[in-house]
Amino acid sequence: MSQTIIKKNLMAFGMMMIFATIFFISMPSSEAHILVVGDARGDTPYMHNEAAAITSQLQSKGYKVVSLIGSSATTKNIMKGMYNADAIIYVGHGAYITGHYNMKGGAATGPYALYGSNDYIWGVGNQMREGWYGKTFTPPYKKGIPVILLHTCFSVGDVQGTRVANPTQTIYEFSRMFPNANYYATSWSGGEVVTDFLGGATNFADANSKNYEVIKQSTTYNGVKVWHNTNGHAAFVGNWAGTFPTAAQTSSYNDAAAEKWYQSTKGTTASAVKYKYVKKYLYTKKVVTKKKVYYYKNHHRYVKYKKVISYVKVYKTIKVRV
Repeated sequence: MSQTIIKKNLMAFGMMMIFATIFFISMPSSEAHILVVGDARGDTPYMHNEAAAITSQLQSKGYKVVSLIGSSATTKNIMKGMYNADAIIYVGHGAYITGHYNMKGGAATGPYALYGSNDYIWGVGNQMREGWYGKTFTPPYKKGIPVILLHTCFSVGDVQGTRVANPTQTIYEFSRMFPNANYYATSWSGGEVVTDFLGGATNFADANSKNYEVIKQSTTYNGVKVWHNTNGHAAFVGNWAGTFPTAAQTSSYNDAAAEKWYQSTKGTTASAVKYKYVKKYLYTKKVVTKKKVYYYKNHHRYVKYKKVISYVKVYKTIKVRV
């Protein structure tokens, strides 16, 4: 082989290594962890205490935990906490759209949402969306992880202790926002299923057998098996052979990588910009004067006070706290 060919091959190999290095460095990566979210609204002490107890329980067993309780449970922090997570435990309220449930045991229809301290994370089919006008995204956790919801209205087919008329459909629709996960929801206190796993339960089937309420019944809805007992307070959608990670499988949370992923979910649309001002009005209760105007950056036009107020009225009718 001539020296010229050798030089060319070495140069080509060098360029490939440079590009591979650049590509590797630019790809976000985050180490594994358990995400615990609790009492984002800050109005339910028993949820706050339960999330704190679960966090302490996990940490005492050597788990690396991202714990977001109360005001720290913003939608941004929750989404970042999902990034590369090995398990998610949510202790909090659920939300729905006005007119989709009568609060009296009637039929319920989605979409449903998790609470953040500043806004909602909505389920949109098998994706999620930050706020009502946010960009949809696929949850960035690891495939096959346990997602455990405690005391979350609609997640087990009931609302504040009252069974909805269509519990199987309701559980199915709520669980869809957590694709490729083992979904377990319960209204029972104490995070019993977490205790079961930490106590040696080998998988969800084993943990279920140790619970106060053992789920024994299932109904197929849209080709998916939804497990819940008649008038029960627990539900499961997934693979009963699914496991809970061991402490050795978790490591420290990488905030920089999670932030990079979060920024990739952001996008500026007319709806998103409009929503930003509505959200600002609602959550900060900022006084909006008639002289104030707002600018849509992507449409290069102004929106006056009356239109902003009309958006606020529409926004207020979209969500109901449960």
